[in-house]
Amino acid sequence: MKMSEEEEDVGYTSPLMSPHFAHSTSSYSKSSEGIGKNQKNQMKRMEEEANIPVITTVDELLKATTAWRPYPLFIIFVMSFLWSLCALSAISPAFTAPAGDDCENNCSFYTIQHDFNLTASISLLEPAELTTSIYFLGNLLIGQLFAVLADRFGRRPIIILSLLLTGIAGSLGSLAPNFPLLLVARFIQGSCYTPLTTVNYVLSGESIPHRSQSLTSIFFGVSWVCGYCFLAPLSVWFPTWRSLQFVTSVPNVAVSLFLMMTLPESLSYSIEKNDRKSVAEWIKRNELFSCRKLNYNLDAVMSINEEKAEQRLTIYQMFREILGDRSITRCMIVETCLWILTFMTYCALSLTSTSVGNSDPLVSFTFSGVVELPAYLFIPICLKWGKRRPTRFMCHLTGALALLTMYFLSPDTSSHLIIWLIAKLCAACCYIFCFIYAAELFPTFCRSCCIGVCSTCCNIGAILAPHIFAIDALAPGSQFLVLASVGLTCSVLTWFQKETKI
Repeated sequence: MKMSEEEEDVGYTSPLMSPHFAHSTSSYSKSSEGIGKNQKNQMKRMEEEANIPVITTVDELLKATTAWRPYPLFIIFVMSFLWSLCALSAISPAFTAPAGDDCENNCSFYTIQHDFNLTASISLLEPAELTTSIYFLGNLLIGQLFAVLADRFGRRPIIILSLLLTGIAGSLGSLAPNFPLLLVARFIQGSCYTPLTTVNYVLSGESIPHRSQSLTSIFFGVSWVCGYCFLAPLSVWFPTWRSLQFVTSVPNVAVSLFLMMTLPESLSYSIEKNDRKSVAEWIKRNELFSCRKLNYNLDAVMSINEEKAEQRLTIYQMFREILGDRSITRCMIVETCLWILTFMTYCALSLTSTSVGNSDPLVSFTFSGVVELPAYLFIPICLKWGKRRPTRFMCHLTGALALLTMYFLSPDTSSHLIIWLIAKLCAACCYIFCFIYAAELFPTFCRSCCIGVCSTCCNIGAILAPHIFAIDALAPGSQFLVLASVGLTCSVLTWFQKETKI
């Protein structure tokens, strides 16, 4: 059997070379004739070679467990599954409150507009579109608070609490007797968006080796697409906004109860907080599911973390360092603008994916989700050989040109949906670039803080996104002109950032 690279690094040995096998073979040899002293010495050497080095750091511990062992894989899978649940709640207004809903009789889906008799106001803004704006307003105002609490009280309790809140609030929202109460439920759901998309990603990343992080991004990306596409059949099986709101919310409660019994705290967080009991339990479970013992020194692993704790900056010191460095400040301002505009484009295209020209709503929506798969699967691979800045520039520029083409295309043309899908693919690629670029752009000491500012402010774009469609009431197709100009602006801003790949 060929050994993997990670197994070689941690001293992996095949079962035939294990100490237990060598011992049993040696015992049997005593009762057998013809076994000489040389053969016994050879078995003794095999026992010595089978000894695994002692693990003394958290990096060595994660490297020894690897991302492909059953326990880390379980953590990655359940944490990435939360992205599917988030996609269901965040993108559901594409069906429950579709942009430009003008169906009055014999409609295939009973929307929020029909139930509460909502019509466009004098300002041309549809009240139903507030279900999305309020959702991301909750994330803007409260979502980041949960991220801070996750650093204080742990990743696990915040994730479970957020699942319970979004599940209960969403379920009660499906019973709302009036539109304002529904908006309150959507606000609470949105406030849980960050802990269910970022904190769980952090917990997963802190449970596997650094070199296996690309595996995590693929799992999470595919999970988001699966949840996104699953909305299409759900809208057929549950053709009213109340039933769809309920079935996309209840699973959060069920999953939270499951995680209460199975999800461990982040290994790195437990070590940082000197929680020896949690660390020992994490290692014990890993050994149990992997059927493999680890040779580790828990005292050494915990003591090294104490040395690192003394070197950490306070929040005040960190912001003073950021604002005192013009280069970092400029990068953070430009990157924040890119995040806002990119997320606005992505949300605007996602929420209008059920009304792409004369295409079937279910077909266009499903394809708009499937087209994101290449972005999650191939962009991280392509970046190994290409430069960051020109690749990001081309994604923004291609998307802008596709959207500009949409303005001149008739909705009846066969290429209308194809060009729109190209624009959606570019939007997904650009959104992924935000995370990849930001992770390399900022220095280590302030990376989390700067990315937190960018991810918080990008909710402004998501709040504005649902209302871009209203511009079409003034001039048909003008939404594509607005989004194309946004893409061109992002292309220009990209060149103000430095290249991160040397």
